[in-house]
Amino acid sequence: MKTAFLKDTIREIRGNFGRFLSILLIVSLGCGFFSGVKATQPDMVETAADYFQKYKLMDLMFTSEIGVRSADVEAVKTADHIKGAHAAYSKEVFYRYDNKNIVLKCISFNSALPDDSPNLMNKLNVIEGRLPEKDGECAVEVKLSSPSTFKLGEKLTFSETDDTKDLLDTLENDTFEIVGIVTSPMYIGYERDPTTEGDGTIVSNVFLREEEFITPYYTELFVDIDGVDELDPFSDEYKNKVNKFGEEAYSAFENSVNKRYSDLKKQAEERIASAKTTADTLNQYVDMDYSILSEELPKIQKTAAKTRKIYEAEVAQGKRAYLEKAAMLKAEKALMIVQELMSDNGDNSGVAHKKYLSQLDSAYKEISDAEAQLAEVSEPAIYRFDRFTASNDYAQFKGDSNKIDLISRVFPVFFVLVASLVCLTNMSRLIEEQRGNMGIYKALGYSRKTILGKYLVYSGLAAIIGGVFGSALGLLLLPNSIYDGYKLLYNIQKLNTPLRPEFLLGSVGVSVICICGVTAFTCLRELQAVPGSLMRPRPPKEGRRVLIENNPKIWGKFSFMSKVTTRNMLRYKRRFFMTLAGVAGCTALIITGFGLKHSIGSVVDKQFRDVFVYDGIAVMNNRYNYDENKRELENVGEISVHMQAMLTEFEAFHSGQVYTANVCVPDLPAQLENFIKLRSADDLSEIALDDSGAVITEKLAKLLDINVGDSITLKNSEGQSADISVSGICRNYAFHYIFVAPELYQNSFDKEVLHNIAFVDLKPGTDFDAFRYTFLRSDHFYGLTYKEDQSEGYLNSADSLNTVVAVLIFSAGLLAVVVLYNLAEININERKREIATVKVLGFFDRETDDYILRENIISALLGVIIGMPLGRLLHYFVTVTAEVDLLMFNRELAPSALLYGGVITLIFALAVNVALHFVLTKVDMVGSLKAVE
Repeated sequence: MKTAFLKDTIREIRGNFGRFLSILLIVSLGCGFFSGVKATQPDMVETAADYFQKYKLMDLMFTSEIGVRSADVEAVKTADHIKGAHAAYSKEVFYRYDNKNIVLKCISFNSALPDDSPNLMNKLNVIEGRLPEKDGECAVEVKLSSPSTFKLGEKLTFSETDDTKDLLDTLENDTFEIVGIVTSPMYIGYERDPTTEGDGTIVSNVFLREEEFITPYYTELFVDIDGVDELDPFSDEYKNKVNKFGEEAYSAFENSVNKRYSDLKKQAEERIASAKTTADTLNQYVDMDYSILSEELPKIQKTAAKTRKIYEAEVAQGKRAYLEKAAMLKAEKALMIVQELMSDNGDNSGVAHKKYLSQLDSAYKEISDAEAQLAEVSEPAIYRFDRFTASNDYAQFKGDSNKIDLISRVFPVFFVLVASLVCLTNMSRLIEEQRGNMGIYKALGYSRKTILGKYLVYSGLAAIIGGVFGSALGLLLLPNSIYDGYKLLYNIQKLNTPLRPEFLLGSVGVSVICICGVTAFTCLRELQAVPGSLMRPRPPKEGRRVLIENNPKIWGKFSFMSKVTTRNMLRYKRRFFMTLAGVAGCTALIITGFGLKHSIGSVVDKQFRDVFVYDGIAVMNNRYNYDENKRELENVGEISVHMQAMLTEFEAFHSGQVYTANVCVPDLPAQLENFIKLRSADDLSEIALDDSGAVITEKLAKLLDINVGDSITLKNSEGQSADISVSGICRNYAFHYIFVAPELYQNSFDKEVLHNIAFVDLKPGTDFDAFRYTFLRSDHFYGLTYKEDQSEGYLNSADSLNTVVAVLIFSAGLLAVVVLYNLAEININERKREIATVKVLGFFDRETDDYILRENIISALLGVIIGMPLGRLLHYFVTVTAEVDLLMFNRELAPSALLYGGVITLIFALAVNVALHFVLTKVDMVGSLKAVE
């Protein structure tokens, strides 16, 4: 009996294979989309983690303003939790490209370290060619960042960025042949290190053997932390462990550098004392016989030469000139004056005597200046970077993957709901069609459980096969399709797409539960009837009067076909509302896809056109005071308007939450409007910045749950905190900002405002690249960032999301086709006798199409109308949910998104009608009319 029943179940699948395949494909589409989109973020993270581990990306990087010595490296290696440490050289150079000097960064790699060495870090990945093996060879980065002319075999000639220096004092060669094209785990995207050279932009990195550098100091120290390799490299757990385990290594590095600094300062003091002693000796000899003085000349010359030699060895280090070096230079200059005096030992005239006295005074003045400068010397700054702070690419990759994850939390779920709705309709219709067979089974003595099992096998098998197939295909194809947009931004080209059972089993399980659940509910409801009742077909639904028939004036103007269509649509209410829900859901998904594209892409215009209206931000050198920097800015002819300000990161606290924000204290709050527009988040009205309180950005206010009138606690890097009232909340889209008037800041923190930047507007027609090159020649400025430079990173990130959005739109469109076709086919199957009847009555094919398919068009049109407000709500929900902490999408829905969503859905509806025309022409009139018998 069981064998016969199993055969009948298989026969049922064969007999209704179209419906079985339909359910299978819909489930496959829903599960595939859900699994694929959900898996993209973990695939990206896992791929990056494998890449970083394979090429041994450092965990921490230390630098100091007096460079790195071998003793510093050894000191770090002795700290706990340190697997290895390695130092490297770097040097910024000019390269002539496209008729101008561009800045390249030469970075050393140690070819002597074996692959299994714990000290090997930031291993280069050879894409083409090989690594340099001898003098005069180099490797360049792939074209993602390198000039297009960088090819194997080409020779690059570099020059010093400082005209007063010789590049060959730093490098063994100035011309190198390209023998390899590589990538580095330190630089996976477009971003390169900042620089004060050239136009302020490092175009690309060039990798040289460590032996090519002849400077006595390294520039960076890389550290590999033990016990963190198996952690998610983007997780807070990894970041916290690295910072915790790296604390002892940082302390060891700091102590080593400070000890070396003390030794250098002591040497400088000794040289000053030596110069002073030599000058005193000369002063005593001035009044003596010049023959005696001549005897002392070799000694003085020897001292001067020794001082110069020591100084030159010491000054060729780090990135900045320090006051202790200035002091040494003063001492050396004094000795050189003495040397110059001694060089003319043949002149014994009174004129020479006066010359000695005059220049001795100059020597003493240089010595005095050196002593004063040395007294001002403070301990050198020491910097610690982790992966997040050492490279913007690292943090950006994490942000991009998180955006996909946030989108996948909402969009695929709604997608699966729409797909499930169609499956439920299919199974409900199948059970209703099987009433006669169910009655026969009951009459033959089959139990409800056995009968139910047949249809559960039917629906469950379709859900399982479709879910597994769709999920497997989605996990393989969708992450790669989405990541294609990011290949233009990152060097990590090949995405790992493992089979993720958690998404496969989760999506398949939900589908099986939903479909089998509705199958069981519908089947058990039908089985409550007696066999005789089940074996008799249900009578056709009666036509009912519709509400509009109560108005004869309107109803009378309807044609016959219009009246039939109107009645039939309301005659099959469940199918009608299912169609409305399915079409509305698909329309909402398409609208959301286009709306999301606009919301992400328009952030750049909103932020850098409507909020930030300055041309650039100059980074000031704080060695010069406010007035000196102001005069320097005023002397720059290309600048039309400027204003100095303080821009520093603070921690903002409120309601138990803490976020990092950029505190901006403008010098003249009334002029801030010329550079940054403060507009109310509610009505876009202008907000005045004054001493009544701080103005904070909208996203930060939402995260901290702050309203106007509340107080916010700000904490600076020194641990000093203050409570400041919030007087306004302004519209802003990228990052968190808090604007504070200078007097309010001084009163709150009891300290002067340190102006470290200046907002600048350039005169029309200014060549930005040429201006930046000349602007950075001044010692008053460390850098100049244009607004376009800032927006470029956002544009790249937004463009990469276009691929994600395109996949969403394509999938939603495909779902719309499947939904429309399935619901229309169910309509035809339900009404085959009716269709056969009108055909027998003489309806032509076009009239039959009009009779049936006009309902589809009207249902689709009504579904589009309902889907538009639903799409608006879904778009808002997705944009709010998909936002990261530092970014606020444009929550306005573009009218074009509504238009595209409606038009695309209607086009799909027309395409489905064309396909269904051929189904209607194949309806067997005789067979359909005799089906009851």
